[in-house]
Amino acid sequence: MRKFFVAVFTVFSLLFIGAIVVGFFLPKDFTVSRSIEVQATPEEVYALVGDLEQWPVWGPWKDADEALQVTLGERTKGVGASQSWVGTDGDGRLVFTKADPQLGIEFDLLFNEDAFANVSSITYEKRGDGLLVTWEMSGEVPAPVVGGYMAWMMPDMVSPMFDNGLAKLKAAAEN
Repeated sequence: MRKFFVAVFTVFSLLFIGAIVVGFFLPKDFTVSRSIEVQATPEEVYALVGDLEQWPVWGPWKDADEALQVTLGERTKGVGASQSWVGTDGDGRLVFTKADPQLGIEFDLLFNEDAFANVSSITYEKRGDGLLVTWEMSGEVPAPVVGGYMAWMMPDMVSPMFDNGLAKLKAAAEN
């Protein structure tokens, strides 16, 4: 019986050490991108995504965290527009770095007292009678060992939220 426990302990120890070694070599960067077709003009979509006061209309965050408290910055439109939030899973802020009514927006996302920084964008391009709207986020999880695993799981964690937000954006823009 002792040999059995030693063998089990050895196997689990090797698996644990192997997971740590693999974690050091996994890429820590990620990109998540989701798209939806919207029957609207660039101006109609921009009115929703380019104005932070309109984000509660289509944003998926309250669905994920009912305790979320959002504070708008001094500017809510254009480059420099910002908002911050505190929720169950942490805090963060975003700042628009690009804003073009014909192309979309780009913004910096900073989480948990700026410990994690990502770049995100909501862009659109003509597609038939409407637009193809794409929400993308890219960044790096700098945590040693677990960062690679978290970056690998990021698309599975974020994609459902992006899909929800894009569906709500589509509904709002098409009304």
